[in-house]
This record gives sequence, C-alpha cells and structure tokens, in this order.
Amino acid sequence: MSAALRRLIAEDGVPHSNSKEVSTMKKTVVAASPVILTIAILAAVSMSGASAKTDFAGNFRAKDTNGDGFVDRIEMLSYMTQQAEQVNLPSDCDGTELAKVWSMSPEELADDAIGFSDADNDGRITLSEVVAANERYRADDFTSADTNEDGFVTLAELEFGFREDEAKVSAECRAAIGMHSAARASEILEQIDTDGDGRISLGEFVNH
Repeated sequence: MSAALRRLIAEDGVPHSNSKEVSTMKKTVVAASPVILTIAILAAVSMSGASAKTDFAGNFRAKDTNGDGFVDRIEMLSYMTQQAEQVNLPSDCDGTELAKVWSMSPEELADDAIGFSDADNDGRITLSEVVAANERYRADDFTSADTNEDGFVTLAELEFGFREDEAKVSAECRAAIGMHSAARASEILEQIDTDGDGRISLGEFVNH
C-alpha cells in the first residue's frame, strides 16, 4: 500500500456514496491520488467551512477508547472495523485505488494505520507520532506537487494535479463521492495562500 493511501486511513477518510450528510472533507480525501491527496484534504476543509486543520486530536481520542494516551492494535482494529462497515462505494468506483483500499480486511487496515505513525516501533501510537507522520507525508506531497521544484505550488501546478486525478477516476465516480476538479483550483489556492502572493509555500501547505 502506498504512503498516500496509508495516510488516507490515518486521517479517517471513509467513503459513503448515499449519505448527503458526509462532509466535503471526507468525500474529497478518499478520492484523491497520491500526488494531490494532501492538497485535496486541506482544500476540502476550507471549502466546507470546517476547521482549517485536520482534527488529529479528535480522531485520536475516538480510537483511544481506554484513554491511556496510546492507540494499540486492538483499539485500532475495533475502530477500523467500525469504519469499514460504513463504506458504501458506488460501482462506478470499482477498480480505483480507493476501492482497493476498502476491499482490505479490518486487520490489514489496522496494521497499516499503526505502521503509518509508529515511529518507535512499539506496536502502538501516540498523538504526537500521528501528527509528526502526517506532517512528514504532507511535506512529501508538497514536493510531488511542486513539479518545477521552485519551492512553491502555483495555480498551474494545482490544476495539473487535479487533471491527473480526473484522468484516473471516472466522472461518475467523481460525482458520487464529491471529488474536487481543476475548475475549483483557483478557489482552493486562495484558501491556502495565506500571504496572498498567488502561490502556496511549504509552510502554508503543511500548516494550513
């Protein structure tokens, strides 16, 4: 499984196709490809009017059922079992990376979610490990999105990333899960570009 897909699991992207109550953030997270995944996460949070930062603390507390400050494999397995039961992907998404992820067993999902953040390899994760792992992979995604390697993601690069996504996911699947398109790239850039210089820096990308 790719690092981007492990991050999808770690950030609680659960696809639903029939519920209008599913947040824009969740619907976009599950649709994005490795190149643009984190941009989609950040942009969806902004577009939906939710808190700008991913709620790592809230997600962690939902998993840490005994409140000891750690999420072990048993807790993660219980959480992933519940999450997997909520998945309802349309048939139009068959064959996508998203569908492949959610065809995995809860045990496989739990092991990948723990492995994504477990820096000290003790078989359990802390909130600080989760945050550090996600920041590290967000930085990696920024590097991938910055195709000319000038230290910034421009509107053209953002549009290119979305067009790559659109080429990999059918229009029917994109519509069913609420996936953003290149047409909204300028809105998304404006939300993340806090200094108003018309481009996204690494700091803006990671910290938004």
